[in-house]
Amino acid sequence: MSQSGRARVSARQYLPESKLEDLASSLRRLANHRGLIRSEIASPMLLRLLPPPRRAEEKKYEADLRQRIADANLDGPRIAYLTADAEREIAIAHTRLSG
Repeated sequence: MSQSGRARVSARQYLPESKLEDLASSLRRLANHRGLIRSEIASPMLLRLLPPPRRAEEKKYEADLRQRIADANLDGPRIAYLTADAEREIAIAHTRLSG
């Protein structure tokens, strides 16, 4: 198979740090979504990592979120699960607001 025929995958997908950053971004968006109802989140693992809504200084908020993720010592499959689950919860929260 020629290189042009192969599926191209961005370098970002190979970097564990970028996967953690994707997770942090999803958690941050979910935690601050107006449609979020924390008591309705089904995943205990997601709920444990979910930070409070941002009320503190942004640098402290980001540092606390990154520390929470680092302390969880997540492997690749768990990072993928949590990122996908956070995105599903964001979609649910959005649906609550729109309809």
